[in-house]
Amino acid sequence: MKFTKQQKLIIKKIASGDIKDIPSFIKVFNLSTFYNLNKEDIEKRMKLDENGKTYKKLKDGVKTFYSTTSTNNALGISMPSFQPIIPKEEDFEEVTAIISYSGSSKNIEIDGSTKFEYDFFQGINVTNSFTDIKDFLTIWQFLKSEGLVLEVGKKVTKFDYEPFFEYKPILETKYGRMREQKHKEKAEIKMDEASVIQNGKVLSRVDSPCVLPAADYDRIKDYRNYIDYYFEYNKANELICSQFINKQIYGNSELDVFIKKGFKTNEEINIRKTLVPAYLALVLTLGITIWQNFSADNSDIITIQNQLTEILQTLNDNPSPDLTEIENKIQEIIDTSDISISK
Repeated sequence: MKFTKQQKLIIKKIASGDIKDIPSFIKVFNLSTFYNLNKEDIEKRMKLDENGKTYKKLKDGVKTFYSTTSTNNALGISMPSFQPIIPKEEDFEEVTAIISYSGSSKNIEIDGSTKFEYDFFQGINVTNSFTDIKDFLTIWQFLKSEGLVLEVGKKVTKFDYEPFFEYKPILETKYGRMREQKHKEKAEIKMDEASVIQNGKVLSRVDSPCVLPAADYDRIKDYRNYIDYYFEYNKANELICSQFINKQIYGNSELDVFIKKGFKTNEEINIRKTLVPAYLALVLTLGITIWQNFSADNSDIITIQNQLTEILQTLNDNPSPDLTEIENKIQEIIDTSDISISK
């Protein structure tokens, strides 16, 4: 497996113990951004939107029912009975809107005894890109399959589920889409109720008799009406990471050797060591043939032979040679031959 510079750095951080799990990986490479909702901003936007509008509210302390006892039942037993009290107009007052902060947190329940709460106003560290996590888990799986790390269980914390939160435009969230649908349905209902029929006569709604004075519950505003971005928990991403959430890894001595060998496994090294001599033999055979046919000066052939002999000697003397350096030398020989032939 060929690793990028970033992947090699991740492996080194695992070997040093800086990275053990998903949260530590995110922290080491600063792959998250802190977001939180602000109540002051929300209230300012509401006041600007309402522009002094007032709503009818039942005054505090006004009773809306009274209790009596009644024997009007099959058993003739005295039973409590509750009767409504029709409020009068003077029982109401005009007030401004208020904000409801219901639904401003998310609970993640792990089992019957473990539950984590994430408050949107206290804030959440949101992972910048879930792709980074998937790349890290790919490295995790590789190192585990090669026996280069020890994987053990751990007790999960609140930070283990934080990476699955997203912070996005509210219209792109499930809540935002549901809200838009409700707004459309409400608008259609208002159009249908724009007129009523009474005694065969069509009356506009403002001409309809009001039976009872009532409180206007539209004065209670959802805080989400005044934000542009909102939090959403991605359950699918949690499922992708489910087998890693309660695990952590520790590099072993084999991982240190793996890094020293240029991030190559023993199998990869053995394969390359087998292929290099064959590659050298091919270059030697073709090179000598080409120079004998196209070059009158045998000094180039002698130089090539010396270079190939040096490479072969390195392979024989060093059980763990720098194969990348050897391949570079072979490429230099090929480049030299190309120049000579072009002459």
